Amino acid sequence: MFAFLQYDFFLRALLAGALVGLLAANLGVFVILRKMTFFSEAISHSSLTGIVLGLLLGINPLLGAVGFSILIALGIASLAKRRTVSLDTLIGVFFSTALALGVILIGKLKGYRVDLFGYLFGDILGVSRTDIYLIVALTVVTMVLLFLFFRVWAKIAFHGDLAAVEGIRVALHDRLFLCVLALVIALGIKLVGAVLIGPLVIIPAATAKNLSWNLRSVFVLSSVIGVSAALLGLVLSFYTSTASGPTIVLVSAAAFGLSFLARAKTVRT
Repeated sequence: MFAFLQYDFFLRALLAGALVGLLAANLGVFVILRKMTFFSEAISHSSLTGIVLGLLLGINPLLGAVGFSILIALGIASLAKRRTVSLDTLIGVFFSTALALGVILIGKLKGYRVDLFGYLFGDILGVSRTDIYLIVALTVVTMVLLFLFFRVWAKIAFHGDLAAVEGIRVALHDRLFLCVLALVIALGIKLVGAVLIGPLVIIPAATAKNLSWNLRSVFVLSSVIGVSAALLGLVLSFYTSTASGPTIVLVSAAAFGLSFLARAKTVRT
């Protein structure tokens, strides 16, 4: 029944999936509270350009994804403060421009690139020890930042103007949060791919919001759902011979559906 535990590559995948699921779920709560769902999608799809740049330049594609994702995140954050155009408009412009550039650069790659296909749709079973070290380091850094700035980020999420009046450096914390989110999305690409990392950020948090009773419960439930979906999705993919990344997302979506039904039933009663 637990035959998958005898494979080292699958154990690495389970660890990576649990950690990225934890990070994505926690950051996803702030993304939903700040109504930045489109932003996470934009970063995940824009990271494709960074991956292609990495392949063209002969460097680690994940480093390319991280660098380009942070560049796009900071660009959006900087222009958003000018308030000359709406945030949705800025995200749409950056998203479409970065994606168009990525498609053009793909045409510059010679031959069929199976590694690019893996970055598009995920290759969690190919997670290496180096990837694990990077994910563990990012997990430690992100959880420390969440612990230190939880109240500050929560205030900004609920009312940014009031947070600024209280003396909080909103612009600085915005950039810090967006950089961390971009890092998590970029590293999560290795697990579920650029196409599916966005839902991995959003769905567990949305599910927890349906079931929660206060802000802390949202984070706790989102973490449990994110980690559980990653682990259950991997195990199901092992026994059903399906792609790991999409299976994880489908498990998350199933959890959201159940939470939606449970919330609707509670409201009726």
